[in-house]
Amino acid sequence: MAIDTVQLHETKHPDKTSQERFDALIGIDLAKSDLIDHLTLILDRQRIDDWVKRHHKKGLPLVERLKHGTPLVILAGEVGCGKTALATSIGTPLATALDAHVVAFETPSDIRGNGLVGDLSARVTSAFEQAHAALTGRKRGLLIIDEGDDLGTTRSQLNAHHEDRAGLNVLIKQIDRLGRENAPLAVLLVTNRLEALDPALVRRAHIIRFVRPDKATRRDVLSQLLDGTAVSESDLDRLVSATEHPLAFSYSDLVHRIAEPAIRLALGEDSAFSIEHMLRVAEHVKPTPLIEDVTP
Repeated sequence: MAIDTVQLHETKHPDKTSQERFDALIGIDLAKSDLIDHLTLILDRQRIDDWVKRHHKKGLPLVERLKHGTPLVILAGEVGCGKTALATSIGTPLATALDAHVVAFETPSDIRGNGLVGDLSARVTSAFEQAHAALTGRKRGLLIIDEGDDLGTTRSQLNAHHEDRAGLNVLIKQIDRLGRENAPLAVLLVTNRLEALDPALVRRAHIIRFVRPDKATRRDVLSQLLDGTAVSESDLDRLVSATEHPLAFSYSDLVHRIAEPAIRLALGEDSAFSIEHMLRVAEHVKPTPLIEDVTP
């Protein structure tokens, strides 16, 4: 049985829908700016050269480490905190920052293939080669690997089979190759379990961690979700208190399990949407459980 070539999902940026999705991500502004800043440095090395020429006429050896580092960013954190949504929508604001076209390539859920000998390694190689080959002219690229622990699980785990180890080795080699060749392609690896990733992969990466919103951040998120309604500070305090729980609500919980049902409630009543609808829903909702850490 022949090994299939992996099929990547491709999105060209700028893209209006992606920008709207990016703008709709609330409460993670630091992660947004961190990711754009880092990707800009990875994909616009001329900017670094120009800066050095302006300010360090004799050169700056430390910059060479930055220029030739591996172009890997790991987005790590709990389910529902916006990692994948940010990875798949960052292309348009990044295109604006770079003043260039950006193409985002997403690996499929069946990246591991059929389990044949050499299948995983071949499919990982295929993904990198396809993405790299598509970047002609001034185009820049993002290769997005969701559920990254499927590919990057640490080699020290006793249940890591030869095929898994071979696939991880190929992944690391392909990332290193991009760095050596100064390729116009960055890799975004999304994971819920940073601790499960191989140390060799982690130490090559710029890591952006996502956490569930604290009380102050939750207040900001709820306030944004209520934009367009008349909300007093005391009413907002009531909603913040109603969403207080020993286990914090995720961003996804606040949007999809409280705000959206509250909208449906108002629609069903044919009444104006208000904070009261949010309060009524919040009374019966608990945060989604944390993912159990299965790392040995």
